[in-house]
Amino acid sequence: KNMLFRNRSTCCCLNHPFPIWCPCARRSCTNDVVNPVLSESFGVFNNTLTGTIAQEDNLPLNLIQIGGGGINSNGAGSIILSAGTYQISYFASGTVPVSETLSIKLRLNAVDVPGSVISETQTAGDFATVTQTIVINAPQDGAILEVVNNSTSTNFGLASVFIRRI
Repeated sequence: KNMLFRNRSTCCCLNHPFPIWCPCARRSCTNDVVNPVLSESFGVFNNTLTGTIAQEDNLPLNLIQIGGGGINSNGAGSIILSAGTYQISYFASGTVPVSETLSIKLRLNAVDVPGSVISETQTAGDFATVTQTIVINAPQDGAILEVVNNSTSTNFGLASVFIRRI
């Protein structure tokens, strides 16, 4: 017999280097496994009637669906975020303007988000789509996120954002 077991009546409470089950577990300890509850916060926004948007103006987005907390619409085409980290997939499609580049970017609290500019260069009048996924950090509650036209005045046909808090 192992003398260490006999001399330590609380072996299951110390549990190291002993296995999780020990002979005294039946009378003095329980091993409860608790599964974590994972909740996801997300938001889906789009606009199928975007129309002509001037350079540096935001593409107005409508709230389609949200789940969890921390993501909402401000009712004026922008997204409101609580402080935290978010994965954002966004895209827009429209007619390539005379500058021959269709381009959008994200703006958080009136500041351009680094690395968020996406562009497609084609012949003016062609139809183009731009899309990207990026991770951003909202520094405080009430942060305003916008999708902004980064090209000359452009006729957009569709814009969409899927955002997930991570």
